[in-house]
Order: sequence, then structure tokens, then C-alpha cells
Amino acid sequence: MKKYLMYINLLSFIIFLILLPINSSALTTFGKTNTQNQNPPPPTPVGKARECKAESDCSAIQNTTCVQDPIGDKKRCLCGDLSAPVNGFCSYQFKALHAICNDDNECGDGAECTRENATSPAKKCVCKEDYYEEDFKCNGSISLENSLLLLIFSLLTVKY
Repeated sequence: MKKYLMYINLLSFIIFLILLPINSSALTTFGKTNTQNQNPPPPTPVGKARECKAESDCSAIQNTTCVQDPIGDKKRCLCGDLSAPVNGFCSYQFKALHAICNDDNECGDGAECTRENATSPAKKCVCKEDYYEEDFKCNGSISLENSLLLLIFSLLTVKY
């Protein structure tokens, strides 16, 4: 009787595997919409950034800073996320790294408003202590020691 049940289970499993692709193909069309007779999405607006030499050149465009264009070799009035303003408006409300600031709330994620060094008279947005600058943004990192401690702790909690 046990052998008989084993063969039935094996045969059921084989039939399941054979029928699985047939049944799953019907599920792949669920939720798809008909793409015919649909209008294409509107094109993304492209902004043109103004060239600048000093911060005062950008004062007319709110939330822009005179920074080095990451794409070109000129300084431009760019938004805090280094995109060009669209119709004179920045959707990103924070200042770019190394932009002059008055308060931490003006700087983006991982940045603070402080003096870059002891000799600079103005405060600028710079990366916080445990962050590093990469691609004109502040990225956080967990130190190697903290990573190892976290790994050991998680292994101990799983084991016990």
C-alpha cells in the first residue's frame, strides 16, 4: 500500500510539472492593458541651466546654486539635485553640496551647513561626519566594525 501511495504521489507531481507551464501562461496576461489606441506619455520637459560665475548670478532663480555642471566643464545655476530648473523652478528644494547656506535644513540628505575649513568665512553644505561624497551627493556608510558586529549578532540570534 505504501508503494502504491508513493507512485500516486510521484505521478501527481509529474502531472503537476507538466501542466504547470500551461496553467501559468494564462496568468501572465492577467492585468495587462491593451496598448492600442493609447496616447503616448508627454515628453519630459528639458530645462536649460544658466551659466554663472558667482552665486549672485543665480539669485533670480529660486533654489539654484552656481555649481560645476557634472555633465560639462562650465559652472551653471543648478538645482540641489544637479538638474536644470524647468521654467525657472526647481522641484528639489534643497541646496547642492558646497553651496552657501545658513541652516542645516537648507541642505539635502546626509549634508549639514557648516564651514568647510577654519579659513572659509561662509557656511556651505557639506557631507556629515559618517557620510562621503560620491557623484555630487552624500552617501552614508556603515563602518566595517559595525558591519561585523551586526553580522555576528544576527548569526547568534538565529542560532539560539
